Amino acid sequence: MLLSAVILVLQETLEIVLLISVLMAVSFQVRNEMSWMPVGLVAGCVLSVLLAANTDIISGWFDYVGQEVVNALLQTLIALVIVIFSWSTFTNRQIGQGNTVSRGKRLALLFQLSAVVATALTITREGSEILLYLGGFFQQEDAMRTMVIGSGIGFSIGLSVGVLLFYGLTGLPGRWGLATALILLASFAGNMLSQSVQQLTQADWLPSFQPFWDTSDWMPENSITGQLLYALIGYEATPSVIQVTSYVTGALLVCIVAISARQLGSRPAQLK
Repeated sequence: MLLSAVILVLQETLEIVLLISVLMAVSFQVRNEMSWMPVGLVAGCVLSVLLAANTDIISGWFDYVGQEVVNALLQTLIALVIVIFSWSTFTNRQIGQGNTVSRGKRLALLFQLSAVVATALTITREGSEILLYLGGFFQQEDAMRTMVIGSGIGFSIGLSVGVLLFYGLTGLPGRWGLATALILLASFAGNMLSQSVQQLTQADWLPSFQPFWDTSDWMPENSITGQLLYALIGYEATPSVIQVTSYVTGALLVCIVAISARQLGSRPAQLK
């Protein structure tokens, strides 16, 4: 039971802290304020409590597939906000290279808002899962103590990984740090879209397909490594074709938008 609590909380915590760490590292690299972080943290915590408290009501929506639909909506929104954040980041890099002050302020505001929304939605989604898991043990005093200890260990490990990632990214040269952050953001966006498709498939809103590949014998999803890889890169042992397609689409969209923003943002400087 202790190990299960550690793994579950660690998995959910990693999905939160890894994204926040990347957002913080990008803010540091582009010299933007991190005032978005406390706002996103508070909003996410409040929304996660509300979502967990109303799970029974939400589950009854849409012919009792409301939970899957809401999760899919949150994950899709997270992917879209990551795309917007990537665009504002690489356009923001061109501030001072031919951009007007007013445009720079608008880009900085968009950067802050997208970071707030991405943080809040991620905490809402993953935090509610942790609260629901722990809520099942509130009436069991013996089990609750074990759950609290395991959750504390899992949260501490996840937080430590996030801190290491932040300092690892900020320790890289500017260009390499942003390139690495872009790859991670692309992975997060692809993971969110893939999970969204899986949720909608479970709700029978999307057709189910045969697995595109099967690596369950080599690395089962329920293994410790499989669950950690799921949190890190969205690992699935038996993903469907539509899941793979959505993952690649989300990742490519982030990369294409970021590269396009950088090229378009640098034009004024080149023309000048």
